[in-house]
Amino acid sequence: MTSQKASRMQRKGAKEILRVGQKALAYRKDLLTNDQKQRLDQANQKLLGVMRSKPVLSDPLEEGAKEVDQALQESGGLYYHKKSVVENIEMLLVAAIVVIGIRSFFIQPFIIPTNSMFPSFSGMQPNIYEDNSEVPNFLERSLDKILLGAAHYKLKAESSGDLYLKLQNGGSFRFARANFPNGRFFIFPTTVREYVFEIGGKEHLLRVPAEFDLDELLARKFAGIENLRDLPMVVTQDHGFSGIRLKLSDQPVREGELALAFDILLGDALFVDRMSYNFVTPKSGDPLVFRTGSIDEFNRKVGTPVRTLIGEDKYYIKRLIGEPGDTLEMRVPESIFTNGTDVRKGVPGVLYRNGEPITGNFAFEQNRKRTESLAKDPDALNPFGFPGYRAESLLSNRSVLQVPDRDSPNNPTGKKGFFAMGDNSTDSLDGRAWGFVPEDEIIGRALLVYYPFTRRWGFTN
Repeated sequence: MTSQKASRMQRKGAKEILRVGQKALAYRKDLLTNDQKQRLDQANQKLLGVMRSKPVLSDPLEEGAKEVDQALQESGGLYYHKKSVVENIEMLLVAAIVVIGIRSFFIQPFIIPTNSMFPSFSGMQPNIYEDNSEVPNFLERSLDKILLGAAHYKLKAESSGDLYLKLQNGGSFRFARANFPNGRFFIFPTTVREYVFEIGGKEHLLRVPAEFDLDELLARKFAGIENLRDLPMVVTQDHGFSGIRLKLSDQPVREGELALAFDILLGDALFVDRMSYNFVTPKSGDPLVFRTGSIDEFNRKVGTPVRTLIGEDKYYIKRLIGEPGDTLEMRVPESIFTNGTDVRKGVPGVLYRNGEPITGNFAFEQNRKRTESLAKDPDALNPFGFPGYRAESLLSNRSVLQVPDRDSPNNPTGKKGFFAMGDNSTDSLDGRAWGFVPEDEIIGRALLVYYPFTRRWGFTN
């Protein structure tokens, strides 16, 4: 009977076993006996000859593959059979090397936790549900999780009564450690903010990410204001509680009701371009990502009169304002002090670089226009959401700041300095407080927002 042509699946299987046979012979020939080497080599050559014949017939191909299989079982060692362990380990190691190489030299992922760069970039944002009927169901929450990275939080009343927020050591929350299943990636312990509410004399705990400011959400939800600290303190004389608490609602909450429900939307996840700054210098206007590990030490050596020490090694993203050798100054319009502008979040000013209003980026232009509009009308509309730069600390009104260059006087470090600020300077701890960024802490330029899928998705500015 004439043998049929080998199927595509048979040819593919024979090709794979021949590859393993050749690999085992090449890597183990110094460990094999002459007889083992000869049998494996002959089996490999026989199968190779069958595969090169025209046409490739089924029976000879199957016979040749079996001979290689038998030789490998005698002398293949870890190379045979190994698909489920060795090859997977090899694949993971290669993938890890590739990922580490890409992250180290080309692009690096970074998630923005705070809103210091809003509206250019967004940190974690709340979405408050004013009415219990608006709270999404499981399917809607799952969709929001996929598209927006939204995490759902709720405070369900386990008793009936007035809703209070207990103050702890003078603050609205305390830091706590969250473990499985509330840790990072469900597994790793992480730090969270823990708020303690009281309803009908019973404590209710609510935990949110450490970087998320629940105070503003509570102020907006229950009082229609921006700052929780503007609420009056309530000193209660209840026998079951000693201390100070805030009464959040005039309407009692019934057992089983949701006293509070909201989503926290994930901050922008972006890729950082780590390569470009190997060839070009950072420029004013760049969205700059850097580490903070040696910032305090650098500013101590150059004599910067900082107000705040960072005290930790973290990744920050800010807008590059001043390059080495630049002079910076904040000028506050005189009318700001007399026209009723709200200055509780800082005094709005126009930022000058080298004697001229800073230019070269949309955020620079919009922050300047916002300050100028506030100088004319404190109730002016703000279509793009930039708050105007604030004059404080190292950039207080009319104070001139010199960015250190490598050869600047009083700079013994031999390093260039850079000055960075948040686009949302009313809510940004930045160079005004802690000084300059040394050149060797700069990681790269924010390149692309890849998640979540909002209007900011795409290349950055």
